[in-house]
Amino acid sequence: MKRIMLLNFIFIICNFSTVYAQDFDVELKKLAETIAAKLNGKEKKKIAVWGFVTENGERTSLGNYITEDFSIYITNAGEQFEVIDRNHLDTLLKEHKLNSEGYIDDATAKKLGKIIAVDAVITGTYTVLDKNIKVRVKVLDTETALQFAAAISKLAINEDVASYVGVGVNGSNTKNKGFNRPLASGESVNNPETVDPKCKEEKFGDLCFYNSTNEKVIVLIKYFLNSKSRRFDKKKDIYLRPSETKCIYRIASRESQFYIATWSKFNKELLGSLGVITNSNNRKHLKDFGELKVETCKSKTYTIK
Repeated sequence: MKRIMLLNFIFIICNFSTVYAQDFDVELKKLAETIAAKLNGKEKKKIAVWGFVTENGERTSLGNYITEDFSIYITNAGEQFEVIDRNHLDTLLKEHKLNSEGYIDDATAKKLGKIIAVDAVITGTYTVLDKNIKVRVKVLDTETALQFAAAISKLAINEDVASYVGVGVNGSNTKNKGFNRPLASGESVNNPETVDPKCKEEKFGDLCFYNSTNEKVIVLIKYFLNSKSRRFDKKKDIYLRPSETKCIYRIASRESQFYIATWSKFNKELLGSLGVITNSNNRKHLKDFGELKVETCKSKTYTIK
């Protein structure tokens, strides 16, 4: 009897863990199905997925991740319409020299309706919270550019999603796209002695980068100066020789964005210009890019591999 109860308990725990890990995908699928249901009741034959950006209008790796999966889910749920996903939309935008960054404006929405004959455009924003990601979806009519359908959902952060934003799940030290160095035995954070005593009151942390490669790299960071900023207020570029470590101090405990390129690619493909590093069209030339979350009173070192 005890054996049966133990097996049942183990099954429940394992099943709960599996469900938790899938919560993000399940909720994102439900969100897509909700929008699809609203669209199925309208006379819309072709839909374009513009994609998800931060509430500040930034296109990020996490936003692309959400966009890709959302496109698949809404395509499968759409009974009365066809879907143009973000990758195909990018190609069409380039052909017609239309802006593809950040929010979609009224003029672009209307042009899409005329140029590629789409009836509606799906756009959205997301905000990274402590335990979940709040996602807002809006559907715009391409004739009027007016919003006629919308939905909001909170998606639980699982380990896969945490790797994009550099946060831990249930207190774990989740790696951020392979950059976060494993903590040493007995170490709670990397370089803890570098954190200012006022960090808790002012809610900031430190961020360091270690170049473990055999070539010089450039790292560009976009971050907030405080907890109330509406847009990324600060950019910082760091040049790292092989085996060199450099840090940025007093970064607000919020999400930050990083862009990394080798020195040779930066000078040749990116023309030595910091201004083009964040452009999505140039990301194929980057060594890596993504998001990470600076934690209050913690100083972390991310290893470039």
